[in-house]
Amino acid sequence: MLARKQNLLNNITLITQQVVNSKVTTFGFYFSVGSRFENEGEHGISHFTEHMIFKGTKTKSNRDISLIFDRMGGIFNAFTERENVGVYCTVPSENLENYKTALETLCDLSSNCTFPPEEMEKERGVVQSEILAVLDDPDDSAMDEVASCVWPNQKLSLAITGTSDDVDSITREQMVDWYKKYFAEGELVVIVCGKIFEDILVETLQKLPQHKPSQEFFRHLHFSEKIFWNTENRILKAKFNQTQIFSLYPLSSSLSFEDYISLLIFNSAAGETMSSRLFSSLREKSGLCYSVGSFYTTYENAGLWCAYSVCEKTKAVEVYKKLSEEISGFVENQISDEEIEISKERLCGSEILGETRTSFLMQRLWNFYSMGFPLCETEEILNSIRSAEKNDIIGFIKNLLNEEKKSSLVYGPALSSKQKKEILCWKR
Repeated sequence: MLARKQNLLNNITLITQQVVNSKVTTFGFYFSVGSRFENEGEHGISHFTEHMIFKGTKTKSNRDISLIFDRMGGIFNAFTERENVGVYCTVPSENLENYKTALETLCDLSSNCTFPPEEMEKERGVVQSEILAVLDDPDDSAMDEVASCVWPNQKLSLAITGTSDDVDSITREQMVDWYKKYFAEGELVVIVCGKIFEDILVETLQKLPQHKPSQEFFRHLHFSEKIFWNTENRILKAKFNQTQIFSLYPLSSSLSFEDYISLLIFNSAAGETMSSRLFSSLREKSGLCYSVGSFYTTYENAGLWCAYSVCEKTKAVEVYKKLSEEISGFVENQISDEEIEISKERLCGSEILGETRTSFLMQRLWNFYSMGFPLCETEEILNSIRSAEKNDIIGFIKNLLNEEKKSSLVYGPALSSKQKKEILCWKR
């Protein structure tokens, strides 16, 4: 069934996609707030607030909230990103009471949290432990450094969690105000997929307080500042055993849907799969590394595409050169017909498989909504992928892989002076 978007009387944006014969429902509440909204003295407050909304409402204790979903066998979680916070659940909904209880609980969390002082102090320690865990994790640490490398000294590159000192300084009064402004009364998009009881859904959501109208991309932007992309090639020492190498290119945030499809096809061919060019070259043929791939990320007025590899430090120079050569090869030798065909069919297969999961549908709808795209159903997406023209894909790749805008980060154990010189001075 087609996705449907409607704006409720209290300014909540509701997006639904009914799945015929589904026995489950996924609810997603997306709040327009995150680390990018925070100023000095507020760093980490969005993430800390996300933790605290589980700690009790006017009618439920933290244990009550946990038991509600445990007794259903449901999935219940939340996340904080740079530009949004999400709270979501998936529950078996053949039993109407499960549907109503899950929906009412998410509504309760979005408007009636009480932030008990004793729970806040306990959770402060939990969040600080999470921050330490990130510092101990090479992948998580590297992602923070990637953001700092390409968007230095800008809100977009601040750690989502804040520092331990940031979290230490957040007061209950601050959090209550933050919650009211951005959660209870801020912009809210609710996405529901699977088995849907429309009347109950709308009636329940319209009992929530009046919210700020959602600012829909491209028509409205939350951030007016121009984002500076840094073209620096950086080598950064870290305490980890392996060297992580990133080749980074700026990605336009104002992608057309056609460009987005080209990006998906290119990214799949480049490094997203075991048959991709980077995996085949650096791992299968050369044996230079265990981990290699590519990914992209987009924000309201910024984005990036990245190719990466993780290797022993003795191979850092060779991997850096090989990674760069393979990326340049997409411009010089172009993407092949076979690579396009494999990528198209793989992407179509993923969409077809994903259609059976309501959580996948919810995330897809959020991605499309937040990027300003039509809320396409699976068949439309498959047609768009399969009909993408090779010349359009090649043109997109050439625009993306502009060597004058390339940044790189080498992150790991100390390299020798000779290695550093070879990396920083290397050009094809």
